[in-house]
Amino acid sequence: MPLELRQLRYFIATAEDLSFSRAARRLRLAQPALSQQIKHLEEELEARLFTRNSRGVQLTAAGERLLAQARAIVEQVALLPAAVKDDDSEVHGEVRIGLPGTVSEVLAVPLITACRARHPHVRIKVVEAMSGYIRDWLIGGGIDLAVLYSSAEAAADGLAMHQVLTEEVCLFAVPALIPPGGPGGTLPFAALSALQLILPGRAHGLRELVERAADGAGISLSVAFEIDSYGQIKELAAQGLGCGLLPRRTVQREAAGGQFDVRQIVDPVLKRKIFLVWPDRRPVARATAAVSTLAWETLRALVASGRWSATLSESEAAPAIR
Repeated sequence: MPLELRQLRYFIATAEDLSFSRAARRLRLAQPALSQQIKHLEEELEARLFTRNSRGVQLTAAGERLLAQARAIVEQVALLPAAVKDDDSEVHGEVRIGLPGTVSEVLAVPLITACRARHPHVRIKVVEAMSGYIRDWLIGGGIDLAVLYSSAEAAADGLAMHQVLTEEVCLFAVPALIPPGGPGGTLPFAALSALQLILPGRAHGLRELVERAADGAGISLSVAFEIDSYGQIKELAAQGLGCGLLPRRTVQREAAGGQFDVRQIVDPVLKRKIFLVWPDRRPVARATAAVSTLAWETLRALVASGRWSATLSESEAAPAIR
């Protein structure tokens, strides 16, 4: 039996759900029929793709290798209709963009609104997660485009990136806990050693930035609470349980309302770079390229309007992705 495209789609669904029953429901297919198609695929490829256990199924090493290739094949087939259309035709399609939560809360709605106005036939699907997951999905073909922090988080084999802006990380706390600031409300990084801090876990890019700065300054940090949610970090800080370190834009509203006092960290200044990231080893749909340009324009507009406290990159041209 020759290999069929639908078998690859069935395989991808099963690999993502790690369950024949869940994949069958998603595909609206009887489970025995799905199992039979996967069996035919294994016979055609002469490789076992899944192992079964009490919780469902797991990919074998061969299955892991096939998953990346299968996604690329299915994605390229999906691009064929757009590829044969006149270049001047209306842009169509769905674009899956991965955004960390703190980026999504500022960028998602303006980006979707701008896309609806300029490209009414393009549908944006926002996938919100931590940067590490987003990068893996981008490599595997689960999403088409991403906005990620820092070159270390964005860098990976098979990905290209373009810096859009740089934002500062500040210290914030209820007024009773915040240390006195120097000129302009600054605070030396070394002063953090005397504070009880509320930070994300060590796998988080922001935590890595802070820990590297602490190593460079030769100081130890006292971390009272670790939590990977920026919203919950702010809630703990609002209860007077410690001082937080977050991008300034995430606490602008609370600072304006007097809930938090804010200090700019200096010596060194804590900065995070933000990049547009896309795959550079598989075809990029016109819709994805269009949304990439819109994301770049929207990010710059947010900075210009003051909604995002950051510094724009020197490049004034949107990245040309293709």
